[in-house]
Amino acid sequence: MWISLDTAGSEGTEGGVIIADEEYNGACRITLEKCKRWYAITCGVYGAMCHTAFTNADTYRSMYNDMKNELQQFIDTETTEDEESDFYHRFCDKY
Repeated sequence: MWISLDTAGSEGTEGGVIIADEEYNGACRITLEKCKRWYAITCGVYGAMCHTAFTNADTYRSMYNDMKNELQQFIDTETTEDEESDFYHRFCDKY
């Protein structure tokens, strides 16, 4: 279950204002922030991967939801180290 973190309105890692900040199963986190000229989505799998993607006002919400769903599916699936590495590379290339 995704848990909303109490950070909305504070400054994010990219210098914008946090709109949404959620954690899943104590294993990963995703944060959406509004910056001056773009939206930034920073996400990570604890101890393994951290990635920031940038988007515009037309696509930020769908990208945030897509990234969130892919992270959840990854966390919920048992994987080998090679499969984890493949996921991180594909995810970062896609976003």
